[in-house]
Amino acid sequence: MPKRKRAKNKRTGAHKTAGVFKEVLSLYTKLAELKKDVSKANEEGERADERLTDLEVHMNILARLLTTLCIEKFGMRVGALRRLVRRVEKEAVRDSQIMELESLYKLPHGNVKKSPPAGAKPKGDPWDQIS
Repeated sequence: MPKRKRAKNKRTGAHKTAGVFKEVLSLYTKLAELKKDVSKANEEGERADERLTDLEVHMNILARLLTTLCIEKFGMRVGALRRLVRRVEKEAVRDSQIMELESLYKLPHGNVKKSPPAGAKPKGDPWDQIS
């Protein structure tokens, strides 16, 4: 039987495993960074929840105070106050919908008129007729 030749490149296998270990190590470092980012995001979320709870409590207290002032001090009837609150709620919903549409279409808020350039005078200016 003829002798078989063996491959002399034994280093290529060791070189490949070193590259694989480096890739695995870089993946572990990236995973550790992601874990840190997730924990930071969770902490910020918890702080935001606490702040939202505090704001809800303050809003509830202010609403009660305003209701008490309107009924007891200003002499408003409960029905009139309810109608006023409903009207304000409808206006707030309408305004929020308008702001949402403006943000979708990236328009400036409200009906802002463009002002003419500083040097240009409008035609038919009444001050020209007075002086």
